[in-house]
Amino acid sequence: MIQEVQKEYTLLVKGPSRVKLLEGKIEVFGKVFIPEKLENENVIIVPSANNYPLYALEPSKLEILTNNKNNLKIIEENTINKEWEKIKDTVISVIRKNEDKKPLKLMVLGLSNGKTTLIKYLANNILKEGLKASFLDSDLGQQLLYLPTTLNIGEIKDKIITSADVETEETVFIGSTFPKANFKFIVAHSCKGLIENYRSNHRDTDVVLIDSDGWIKTEAGIVYKNFFIETVDPDILIIFHDDEVEELEKIEKHASKSKKRKILYLKDENKYFYEKDKDERRFLRQSQFAKVLENFRKISIPLDDIKFIKAEYDADDDKIIEEEININNLVNLPYHYVIVALLTNDSKLIKIGLLFVINTEKNYILLFSDLNFKEQKQIKKILLGSLRLSIKGNHQGYLYL
Repeated sequence: MIQEVQKEYTLLVKGPSRVKLLEGKIEVFGKVFIPEKLENENVIIVPSANNYPLYALEPSKLEILTNNKNNLKIIEENTINKEWEKIKDTVISVIRKNEDKKPLKLMVLGLSNGKTTLIKYLANNILKEGLKASFLDSDLGQQLLYLPTTLNIGEIKDKIITSADVETEETVFIGSTFPKANFKFIVAHSCKGLIENYRSNHRDTDVVLIDSDGWIKTEAGIVYKNFFIETVDPDILIIFHDDEVEELEKIEKHASKSKKRKILYLKDENKYFYEKDKDERRFLRQSQFAKVLENFRKISIPLDDIKFIKAEYDADDDKIIEEEININNLVNLPYHYVIVALLTNDSKLIKIGLLFVINTEKNYILLFSDLNFKEQKQIKKILLGSLRLSIKGNHQGYLYL
């Protein structure tokens, strides 16, 4: 179908949809599209369970493929409100004034009400100013960059709309879609390590944009977020404020103890924000798993001296440690199909996989992964996660260690 959009109006497009700009000029999360001769340069793919705002900078004509006309809605204004624009201008000003401490760390905090969308909007406008940015995704359950159960960081080389626009440079495996138990502390230290490693290789980066999950509304959530902020120590903290969430107020108060940290508040509700429900979030996770697992195959590897380990948090020394798991105890647990990280002797990630079978009598393990032969020879440790999946990416249960 052909859809025309007046200047300074917004077309909200829900996925799955494909949009091609035929005439005019539109902006999506701060990224500008104009008609191009090259195929796909003016095409926007809106994934399922997503809602993209296409703001017309000029009168525009769009060709749209969608399975439901109700996926389209015309709004007679820009859905990016003035508060977001002010935040964007402040962030760019702070980045420009900073010369001594590169990169600045910017974290977005709040419930599930637009954090990732704000990251995209900030990233596109930061790049528009000729500045360099990277993206750290710390949301285990709704990863933008790679796979749920992992943490990822990558350089933002071009304006971003979807996960395909950022290439992951380093991944840390956690093995859960939720920062339960000691994962609360492990996630924070892992993110700190990702930033430090990234900084050593990208000294000209101006800012690291840190996305976070929406786990706040419990005492454990308060502990988790406070520890994360203390450990990662963001220079700029943008908070989606909500007067009705007492836990968020406690986190804000704790974060404000650092006088060097700049805290910016978003208090106006974005009435056009699309809130994914639990089923949609579950569908997105399963889709991400399925996309990666479709390239996996069954691989048999000699057990030899491979160690099985789990990550733990040492509170006394405030650090992550590896705890070896007795293989004789492991085989008596429901470990089948548990997601694992395959590591070198010095704990470098080789690949992710599913653990099928441990056969101690015949001295082999059966994995589901995309390892090549050279990578198979490098495996010295298997880091166990807690999530169990089918080969299609469906949730099968948990491994409790």
